[in-house]
Amino acid sequence: MLPPAIEGVDPDALTGRWRIEATTLGFWRGRSDATVTYEARPDGRWTDTLSYLQRGARKTLVGLDTPLPDRAGFFGWRGRGWLAWCTSTWGFVMLDPDGRWAVTWFSRATLGVTPEGMDVYSREPLTGDEVDAILATLRARDDLPSLEGWFRIPHAP
Repeated sequence: MLPPAIEGVDPDALTGRWRIEATTLGFWRGRSDATVTYEARPDGRWTDTLSYLQRGARKTLVGLDTPLPDRAGFFGWRGRGWLAWCTSTWGFVMLDPDGRWAVTWFSRATLGVTPEGMDVYSREPLTGDEVDAILATLRARDDLPSLEGWFRIPHAP
C-alpha cells in the first residue's frame, strides 16, 4: 500500500538537485555527499540521477521516473544501464512549506535489491536539530510506515 500523497503538490517544484541528508537505506553507509537530481523530460517523465562519493571516487546511478497518474508526486522508477531490470515505486510524502526540505518514501525494489525505506532531502544543508525535528514529525504520523534505523549521510562543508 502506498503512503498518502501530499495535497496540492506541484511536481515541477520538486525537480532539481536535492542533498540526501538522512535515510533508512543501508546502501548509503560508507558513502558521502549523496545527492539526487530530478530533471523533467519533454515526455513528462523525469531523469533521476543519484551522485555520491565512495572511497573518494564520484559515482552515479541513473533511473527513469514515470509519474503515477492518480497520485501527484509519486513515480514508478526503472534503473537505466546495468540497472534497467530493477524497478520500484517512490514518492514525496512530506514537504517543507518553503521547499527547503522534503521526505521521500520508496518501495522494496525488484528482487529485494533495496528494502522499503525513506530519505530526508534538502536544498541546502540542514542542522542536526532540523533533521531531528523532521524525523520526530515522521515518527508521529500514523499514516506513514514506521521505519527504524535512520542515519545521517556525511557531506563535505
